[in-house]
Amino acid sequence: MKTLKCMALSATVLLGLTGCDDEPAAAPAGVVAARGAAPAAALPVAAKPTEAVAAAPHVYAYNPLGKRDPFRSPMDDLQRVSQESQASSCSDPLCQWDLAQLRLVAVVTGDSNPMGMVEDPLGRGHVVRRGARMGRQGGKVTQILRDSVTVTEYFPAPDGKVLSNPVSLQLASDQKQDTAFNLQTGKNWE
Repeated sequence: MKTLKCMALSATVLLGLTGCDDEPAAAPAGVVAARGAAPAAALPVAAKPTEAVAAAPHVYAYNPLGKRDPFRSPMDDLQRVSQESQASSCSDPLCQWDLAQLRLVAVVTGDSNPMGMVEDPLGRGHVVRRGARMGRQGGKVTQILRDSVTVTEYFPAPDGKVLSNPVSLQLASDQKQDTAFNLQTGKNWE
């Protein structure tokens, strides 16, 4: 077994040293000059351009446009396509009404996950957080501030782009504020 391994190793070394081509491989011009070979002036003038073209290495440039990322799972692409199809058909209860029909009633902020309460035309309250779906266009809640909730709707444009339309629902202010209200007794001042 040892002799077989030694013979295979010596055969590969012999082939590596002799090479497979009948003609020696052309070295780049910088390597030839560094080894101290004959200067380029000794070559005939007509031979210089053809050798330069033949000796120029091919430069490959990768263009990733239109190709999928080879390090990302193909299942991610399938999930994204299914999410886009779900975006057009929203099944959440707030997707039954237009955004103009919904009314912002309350907002809770001050922590990392703010939330708001939206009232539908039937008088039912719905708690919304960032990422919640609402409106007939399938908009998503993108921002919750202390006095408003921003819902962004996305529309496909004819040129293939996607247009975003942010709609802000403002918190309804209290219309009847009584300055003469006594909090201890629960009655108005006389």
